[in-house]
Amino acid sequence: MTGLAGAGLITKALGYARDALFVAFFGGGALADAYYAAFRLVNIFRRTVGEGALNAVFIPLLEKEKARRGDAARVFFSSAWTFIFCSSALVGLAGVIFRRELVTLAAWGFKGTPGQLELTALLTAALMPHLLFVNVSALFTAALNSARKFFFPALAPAAFSVAVIGVLLAFHRGFFSALDDRGKIILLAAAASASGLVQVLALVPALRREGYGLKFTNPLKNLSAAPALLAAGPAALALAQDQVSMLISTAYASFLPAGAITAIYNSARLVQFPVSLFAAAAASVSLPELAGRSAAGDTEGFRAHLKLSLAASWLIMLPAAVGIAVTALPICRALFEHGKFLPAQSLLTSQTLFWLALGLPAYGFNKVSISALYALGRHKEPMVIISGQLALNALLCLPLARALGAGGLMLATSLSSWAAALVLMLILKRRTGLSPLSDLPVFRPALAAAAAGLAALALKLALEPAGPLLVTAVAVPGAVVVYFLALKLLGVEESKLITGGKF
Repeated sequence: MTGLAGAGLITKALGYARDALFVAFFGGGALADAYYAAFRLVNIFRRTVGEGALNAVFIPLLEKEKARRGDAARVFFSSAWTFIFCSSALVGLAGVIFRRELVTLAAWGFKGTPGQLELTALLTAALMPHLLFVNVSALFTAALNSARKFFFPALAPAAFSVAVIGVLLAFHRGFFSALDDRGKIILLAAAASASGLVQVLALVPALRREGYGLKFTNPLKNLSAAPALLAAGPAALALAQDQVSMLISTAYASFLPAGAITAIYNSARLVQFPVSLFAAAAASVSLPELAGRSAAGDTEGFRAHLKLSLAASWLIMLPAAVGIAVTALPICRALFEHGKFLPAQSLLTSQTLFWLALGLPAYGFNKVSISALYALGRHKEPMVIISGQLALNALLCLPLARALGAGGLMLATSLSSWAAALVLMLILKRRTGLSPLSDLPVFRPALAAAAAGLAALALKLALEPAGPLLVTAVAVPGAVVVYFLALKLLGVEESKLITGGKF
């Protein structure tokens, strides 16, 4: 998993540079809210297919075709490529045509602000072509992951951040000075959309080396992948539940004061760092192995591999939750409080980040558990669980938003994720015999995480007068050192899963 995590680290670092530059240039007010609301709409389609969702659906199907030998896998890939390209193009076109209706549904509160809904609809149209490119890229990534190629496919999404950073730096250098901020943010959305084509083209050579060509099949003669992918469509939606949760939060946040949507986006991005870097990476790397063992009927091997993946996720997500919650404000100030991004916006972002971080261990557990159920060919159970989670999230949003504002929306997300995790624990025990509470290292890592949290708090209080950058630079790595020392003292052998056996 090291190579995949390394690629994820590079991609995420560029992503944070992109987000920091964006809010420094545009601030955290109504203009940024419009961009992030539009981006969230595109993301809901994109993440339903990408970010591991297509991996979970497509890889087990491709593994079965590989087992048949011959040309079966290549024929199946061509069929899938045809289906994904055509369906994504149609969805993207529909998104452009019905952009206003989509924005009205997803950000109803914008109707009360003159021009806000219209700008968001225009940005949605500019970003929609990105959907086609990224969904095709997700298919290519799934095929390469099936061939046990992880690093470069995980690095390709960095093209999006590089494009946005390039345009923002051009603005800073005085290019496009004839445009006002509204014109500049529309141009930025168009450049971000076009970056998806670069992402696709970057993966084509590696795909060809694995024997997969970009040949369209005749849908009237051979579209073997379509029924399987359509049947697994609800499953892909379940895997994109984090984006659906954020879309629900965005809809509620559109009724809150300006800046709420931007705060939610930035806090979700920070929480996605450990989720994408470790939990999603563990799910992506484990899925081909779990699918292979399931297809071979290797129950013991399946359970052993699942146990390792869940343990690794828990050992990372738990201290990440504690550390982020303790240092939320200095992190937000260090990363975002530059240019037009004001201290009040840092405070709002840190409040949403605190409540969202409380759900981190559950997010990681759910990612790996759902992938395991898909490897077993069980698509219905995750869909039902995640549907229940999303319904609970929507119900909790209103009372918690009234009590805590934007932070309440993130608390609703965390609570509903923990509820889903509890149900998944019961399902895993029934389907695999694995009992997370008794078979995984739970309590000693919790003690180690508590020690790390206290260390982070002490360093934060001691260094607060020196500014947020120093607090973040010292408290975060200091807490990490304390955590691993505590794991060693407590004899948590599973810590070698994330240190490579070197500690």
